[in-house]
Amino acid sequence: MDVPSGPLWARADEGALRIVLRNLVSNAVKYTGDGGRVWIRARRAEDQAVLEVEDTGQGMDPAAVSTLFEAFKQASEGKGREYEGTGLGLAVTKQAVDQMEGTIDVDTEKGVGSRFVVRLPRPAPDETDA
Repeated sequence: MDVPSGPLWARADEGALRIVLRNLVSNAVKYTGDGGRVWIRARRAEDQAVLEVEDTGQGMDPAAVSTLFEAFKQASEGKGREYEGTGLGLAVTKQAVDQMEGTIDVDTEKGVGSRFVVRLPRPAPDETDA
């Protein structure tokens, strides 16, 4: 983990943020084999709070990214699917991020890994306790 030493404020719903973290981290672990690595990073970027989940897992064809956040879609589908799941995790994650007025992007390469980047708006200085 690589996180700031002090608070990182964002305009976010606690439950929605838990969903986002749970889905991204569990996918990173699920698709990363033994000996692989998963990184979780948080940082400030101007008017945004940025959360990154990166792995050295199987990655996927970058062409699959266009449908990745659709319900019931997975990088591998059909009877030969290697991993179990409903195909709802990333759709729910995207919906949660959208409801918090944030964005989510993914960089991926098959055989190399994936990096998901969530950007959430930061509150105005007078909206925080710090």
